[in-house]
Amino acid sequence: MSAGKRSPLVSGRTRHGPRATIDTVVRRANTSVLHAVGGLVRNAPFPALIHLYGLIPLAVVAALIALAPTVPHDFWWHLRVGRLVSETGVPRTNMFAWTVPPDQPFVYAAWLSDWLFYQMYLLCGLQGPVLARNILGTLAFALVLLEAWRRSGSWRLAGLAVFLAGMMTINNLTTRPQNWAWAPFMAYAIILGAYATKQVGWRALLALPPLMVFWVNAHGSFVLGLALLALYGIGEGTRALLRQPDAPDFRRLAALAAAALATLAATLVNPIGVDIFAYVVKLLTDPPSQGLVNEWQPPTVRSLAGQAFFLATLLLIAALALGRRRLNLTDTLLLCAFLWLAWSGMRYVVWFGMLAMPMLAQCLARPAPRVAAQRGDLFAAIMALALILGIGALQPPFKSSLNLPDSYRGLFADVPGAPLIYSADTPVGAAAYLRDHPGGRLFNDMAYGSYLIWALPAPQVFVDTRVELYPLALWEDYLALGEARAYRTLIEQYGIDRALLSRSRQAPLVAALAADPSWVIEYEDRYSILYRRVGER
Repeated sequence: MSAGKRSPLVSGRTRHGPRATIDTVVRRANTSVLHAVGGLVRNAPFPALIHLYGLIPLAVVAALIALAPTVPHDFWWHLRVGRLVSETGVPRTNMFAWTVPPDQPFVYAAWLSDWLFYQMYLLCGLQGPVLARNILGTLAFALVLLEAWRRSGSWRLAGLAVFLAGMMTINNLTTRPQNWAWAPFMAYAIILGAYATKQVGWRALLALPPLMVFWVNAHGSFVLGLALLALYGIGEGTRALLRQPDAPDFRRLAALAAAALATLAATLVNPIGVDIFAYVVKLLTDPPSQGLVNEWQPPTVRSLAGQAFFLATLLLIAALALGRRRLNLTDTLLLCAFLWLAWSGMRYVVWFGMLAMPMLAQCLARPAPRVAAQRGDLFAAIMALALILGIGALQPPFKSSLNLPDSYRGLFADVPGAPLIYSADTPVGAAAYLRDHPGGRLFNDMAYGSYLIWALPAPQVFVDTRVELYPLALWEDYLALGEARAYRTLIEQYGIDRALLSRSRQAPLVAALAADPSWVIEYEDRYSILYRRVGER
């Protein structure tokens, strides 16, 4: 090597030796840190990008639940019953209406839901029950998501299933005891579905009786759990007799039968024992409930939930005909039974959506879905966190501080301590006036009766949403009064001297009393108006 030339290596060491060593160490350290962080992210229990196909629709449904106002119809009297359960035990009689005897028997089948709502009220005020509704609804649709993924192996299809099921529930998101039944229903669907496909063993069936003990005391829909067990038993038993592929053997059928018997026995763990079934039968055959209440009527395209139901049913029919996978005998039996149920009444559409939409995902999935390894992704984790924070911001303690449109804020009543929660037609002002000016025999709008039961110290309403409590003849008179048909005769017949009316639902009677000189206005606001007969207190 000549004296006038230097090797690059020698030159580097001479001019940059220590610095080059430091830079190399730093570069290697940074690379190691990045690899380590990347490895932690990939191996951490973070969601993968593919999971966002399911998480985003779930977040949309959770947001719709949180944004939905709680209407007065079926909430407030349940909250009052929850207080009674806490203080004196489960009531057994009418208690709140003056048009039927105070000792007339009435079954408060949802006493446990009422008690739980009241405990949330004691814990968080009037925000508490609605917060419980939001959590329960999100949990139920998270189970729908998991069931759809279990059946399809696709997070995209699972997200579609959650979205469609959520749209079918859009008119059923108010705060009511049914909220406590959604998760048990989905738990039954998941456990029985996984057992039928041999993904779980007989031990999973042990969860069914304890779940039923809760369900039977929380809501009358507990019979759907028994229906699921019966349909799975019939379907799987038939498959075994026909020796179809993957049909259960005798031991699995025997375990299913034992679980069904234990679950049936668990239904007796309630305050009225076997009479709980008589209550369900009475409710399902009660003429006023079946004939006069909208949610007991068949679904129509006039509502968003009805439109979603018909659209989902058409998609399901197309998927059954053209889909890549077919339902087995048991699933077909379940689908037909719950479709018939949903077709008979709008209140059943929620159950059909939760059960059937995972089946739709299954029909659309590949015959043998490939389940690739899914590593955690930092972007997906950030997105999931943003979704969680967004849903959290919509919860009762925080929603009122958001910059929400005035049109949305106008949907709510000014309930002290509970802004942007209860619908604007909640008669808060009218009830406050009645509390300060008691007396008289009150005729009231049915929906208002529920809030009056909660808000007045000694509530005595004409009717409320305990529809099966009142005879059909009374409901016919109620409707005739609201329509101002022979209203003077009916007012005299019942001895009515005050009337709290809904301006929209009872407009004919509002107009008739306004023109009748024997009635004067005591109180009025945007939604309600209170009349008093002249000379009466």
